[in-house]
Amino acid sequence: MQFTLLASSLMALAVSAVSASPVSNGARMILDVWSPTIISPNASTVWTEGQQYNVTWDTSNAPVNISNGASVRLGQDGVLTDTTLASGFDLRQGWVSVTCPSNVVPGDDYSVILFGDSGNQSPQFTIQSSLESILPGL
Repeated sequence: MQFTLLASSLMALAVSAVSASPVSNGARMILDVWSPTIISPNASTVWTEGQQYNVTWDTSNAPVNISNGASVRLGQDGVLTDTTLASGFDLRQGWVSVTCPSNVVPGDDYSVILFGDSGNQSPQFTIQSSLESILPGL
């Protein structure tokens, strides 16, 4: 009997949690999830520390409602880092200008992650030191 009461209580709790959703004007708000394809940087991209670049993505299938604020973060070796390259822009614009950080170790395992309604990661690309851009092979 106690098991049945516990099971019923847990089931009621689960149902109420599942049916909870954002409400706008007394009706449930429909949220679109969008994961745009990142165009640049790509696998052949080389960034130099301290230089400015555009991160671009395909906006051809952008939803009408984008529910979250946008940001671009740096990833390394498939792992999200603490480095935010840009934030607070409109995802529908399709690009944002960023500055390549100077406090990173040069390598060919970097990516950018575009956050908004859904995170999307670019292919890995190279970041080189500013000295390497002047003296190749350094």
